[in-house]
Amino acid sequence: MAKIDLCDPKWVDMVFADKNKEYGAYKLRKTVSQRNIKALAILLCAAFLGGGYLAYQIKKHNDELAAQAAYAAKMELAALEQAKKDQAERKKQQKKEEPKKVEPEKVVPETRATVKFTAPVIKDDKDVKEEMPPMVKMNKETKAVGVENKEGTEDRTETAARSTVATPEQIVPKIEKPVVEAPKPEPKQEVENKVFTVAEVMPSFPNVNAWLASHIQYPAVAAENGVQGRVIVKFVVGRDGSVSQAQIVRGVDQSLDREALRVVNSMPKWSPGMNNGQPANVWFTLPITFKLQ
Repeated sequence: MAKIDLCDPKWVDMVFADKNKEYGAYKLRKTVSQRNIKALAILLCAAFLGGGYLAYQIKKHNDELAAQAAYAAKMELAALEQAKKDQAERKKQQKKEEPKKVEPEKVVPETRATVKFTAPVIKDDKDVKEEMPPMVKMNKETKAVGVENKEGTEDRTETAARSTVATPEQIVPKIEKPVVEAPKPEPKQEVENKVFTVAEVMPSFPNVNAWLASHIQYPAVAAENGVQGRVIVKFVVGRDGSVSQAQIVRGVDQSLDREALRVVNSMPKWSPGMNNGQPANVWFTLPITFKLQ
């Protein structure tokens, strides 16, 4: 049997050689290759157009996102610049609004002429030179005794300025001994009542977990409802080792919290904390775990 190329429309003529070619099957078989080519071409065109449109939409979306990000960055930068400008304007406005302080003109009163006072120095008679006139001679003069030499009126009726007239304290300065106050001792009662958060040696209790396990009575309500967890209790271990001021730091359930406070308040004395070798009141935090067996 000769090989027949099914892609060649000639095989249709061979099949329909002695048959009615006016029947629709002949025309369908004759044009099947053309229809296949058209269908493939249409499929390729549709795929190309669809892929191109999809790629265009993706690119458009990415461009829009990039444009939005750039616009947001631009607006943020503009807002920062505007804020800086507004701040600078406010500073300028504040500087303009601040009134300038005008100091009143000082009127200097007329002062008397003064002669600087020289403190006396003890020397031997042979070394003494008459450098300062005697007081009698100074009293006859019209100038006053001051802290510096200064020109002015020599009229004794005039009141000299305070800055030029020598006062007794300036002539003979008074030496005051500094008074050193002894440090006040801290009241003993206040030290005893002080409660420390951290001590050099923290309070301790031997086998605290075992003691708690043997003395805790699991509340029936919590056991029926399946409530369990860890309750954290904070209390003060006194200087004598007693437990006081127990309080719940983190609770789980009202019944469990009450049981935790009860068992802590019923604990025997602890080994107290130590500070500077002395017993001290110290806060202690103790976690108590309630777990159903």
